Amino acid sequence: MLLTRRACYGLLAVQHLAEHAGEGSFTANGLAEFHGLPHEALAKILQRLATAGVLLSHPGIKGGYTLARDPRYISVFDVIKASEEPRRSGIHGEPWRHVESVPGYLALCNVNQIVEDMLRELTIEDIEEKASSPAGLSRDASSVRAPQLDSQTTRSHRGPSRQESFLYRSR
Repeated sequence: MLLTRRACYGLLAVQHLAEHAGEGSFTANGLAEFHGLPHEALAKILQRLATAGVLLSHPGIKGGYTLARDPRYISVFDVIKASEEPRRSGIHGEPWRHVESVPGYLALCNVNQIVEDMLRELTIEDIEEKASSPAGLSRDASSVRAPQLDSQTTRSHRGPSRQESFLYRSR
């Protein structure tokens, strides 16, 4: 799973709402201006997050968005998934055929599942606490446990730990 621009915008907004819980609701325009994000893009993402039950939408002049539940119960995976547009099943709407026969496909599926599992365990409260600590998120991911990898995968791993590796991709 890659962190797209939409997912990052959603995470920024939800983290902001978690940090300022109890201060009332925040408008899409207010959040966009504060973080320097495109207004229309963030407004659509906030609507998706509200539809998914991550945020509450408050209509009216003093309306805006607040968290729908405690940050301890909002996973990073939920925010990422809700921030994204629904995916098509394949190229130009056609399902991919025989993709399972591509060499390395199953290994990539396993990696994807490990990342998704870690993001399901990591909560908005976790990233809020780690972001405010002196060490930040860069070194301590002890609260997130990944499934054990087989010995071949472990031997071939040469880069930063899985917890330290986040992929960014802009759209």
